[in-house]
Amino acid sequence: MLVTTTITGARLFDGERLTALTAVRMEGGRITAIGDATLLRPGDKHVDARGGTLLPGLIDAHVHLLPGAPRQALTFGVTTVLDMFSKPDTVADALAAGPDCADVRSSSIGATAPGGHPSLMYAPFPTVTGPGDAERFVADRIAEGAAHLKVLYDDGRGGPMPMPSLDVPTIAALTEAAHAAGLVVAAHVSTARAAVDLLRTGVDVLAHVPFDALSAHQVDAIAAAGVAVIATLSIADGFPGGSLLDEPALVSRLGPAWCAVLERQAQRWLPPQLPDFAAARDNARRLHEAGVLVLAGTDAPNPGTVHGASLHRELGHLVAAGLTPAAALTAATARPADVFGLADRGRIRPGLRADLVLVAGRPDEDITATRRVSAVWKQGVRADLAGYVGSADEQAGLAALRAQTEKVIAAVRARLGGPTAAVGGEAG
Repeated sequence: MLVTTTITGARLFDGERLTALTAVRMEGGRITAIGDATLLRPGDKHVDARGGTLLPGLIDAHVHLLPGAPRQALTFGVTTVLDMFSKPDTVADALAAGPDCADVRSSSIGATAPGGHPSLMYAPFPTVTGPGDAERFVADRIAEGAAHLKVLYDDGRGGPMPMPSLDVPTIAALTEAAHAAGLVVAAHVSTARAAVDLLRTGVDVLAHVPFDALSAHQVDAIAAAGVAVIATLSIADGFPGGSLLDEPALVSRLGPAWCAVLERQAQRWLPPQLPDFAAARDNARRLHEAGVLVLAGTDAPNPGTVHGASLHRELGHLVAAGLTPAAALTAATARPADVFGLADRGRIRPGLRADLVLVAGRPDEDITATRRVSAVWKQGVRADLAGYVGSADEQAGLAALRAQTEKVIAAVRARLGGPTAAVGGEAG
């Protein structure tokens, strides 16, 4: 027997704007109607949302999977995650996860050069040596369940050590093969030069705003190319200046184990020259003002970030960078759905998936209101917001992160020498 749920009395942000509507009716995993209190029928499961704002399920446009991460993400209102590099077994487990988890779209293994980023974290995995490898690489990723392609263009100039990188012709060949297969291509870059280098390859998305300042000409070139940019400003939370632990509304649901992880990460060794996050924020603002589609993504589980929780910090970073609260909300709902071809979500409209988040307050006016999640529905089923903490999923995720961190530390020590190493370098 299908259960019909009707939510009334809400402020309704439809993915692009606040509407005058106040009610949503859902059945069979889909939104069947939007309107006012007259949608409520005898026998409906009724949710009185007075004082709250109803949003489309949030989309994190840049994560790297851990075991149990989709379940953790859902408890914070993130109903879809876009994975940008994970090993096939981790992806398969995430795709097979139950209804109490965020929906996953993955690139599986990203395309990088032998020994290139992020080999320190994930090796061994298949790599690309030149344009001739492109068609086979893309076909193999599709066979693993990939929904988009990730390519990595990073020679280490934006970080502490040099590394091999794909060249522009190889990325152009990968992009051509991916587009022929109907896949969106997201390209990891960390510098302004790298971002502009790839515009002629036809990539669809730049994963990360550059950490160095874009020139006016470079901003114009990115806007003219029509690429979207995933901001990942949350990477800053792994460095001095701000932390998830500063957010009481999020900390109360993180649980003691993840809070302890964040506390340890805050004490890790850091290189003397830190990324210029002021430049990254300014780049995000200028790109948005130039008409570039800026998407919200966290790059979790990089140091200082946690699946689900960090998307709320990301929204705050976007507003601090200069986006309006409404534009930040769109960057985590309608825009990533559009860019990645997820036509069934990202908005509150009849016929779309009943992926919804109810938050206390007015996030279109004060973005911090998203942190006060009251209820989450994935395909019309209300999520258990307390079930992840202390679960086997949580333990599996913590163990995987610990093993991943130890692997990176050992690899960095071997490459650089000496006792110091950054804990859990950027995953991409």
